[in-house]
Amino acid sequence: MNFSGKIDVSVPAQNAWDLLNDIDRFSSCLPGLERVTQIDDRTFDGVIGAAVGPISGKFSFRATIVESTPPKAPVCRDEHGTGRMVVRAEGTDSVTKSTISGDLNLTLSEPQANRTELNYHAQVAIKGRLAILGDMVLRATATLLLEEFSRRLKRRLEEDAEDI
Repeated sequence: MNFSGKIDVSVPAQNAWDLLNDIDRFSSCLPGLERVTQIDDRTFDGVIGAAVGPISGKFSFRATIVESTPPKAPVCRDEHGTGRMVVRAEGTDSVTKSTISGDLNLTLSEPQANRTELNYHAQVAIKGRLAILGDMVLRATATLLLEEFSRRLKRRLEEDAEDI
């Protein structure tokens, strides 16, 4: 399955980048996250609870940042600073033992001062009993989770900006 979208926030790209790299602040935006442990500066283990159709369970996962290029401040007025991050995640459901793996590509750009566009594209593969539920059920659940994540991320970034 593939998912793409854009989150617009009224903060500089560097603020968004800083949040993406702060596991405590970032993890507060993830629906269902029960715990996360930083293994090193690019690797994280965690547990996320989720319900997919009639099946609910906990996914133990490992996420690894495989590429990280912070946004650069624009040199001139017509230039836009861009940052990029690629994260690979793999996990296993505690109930069905289904596996999930995916790559998330994030691109941050600042098309105008103090406004960031965070574009994402995720490729997700599910194997096991959860895959039997079908694309429609899985896609609907993932879409709801992405919408909630987007709301939380935007709210967190804009609230943090107000505190500065």
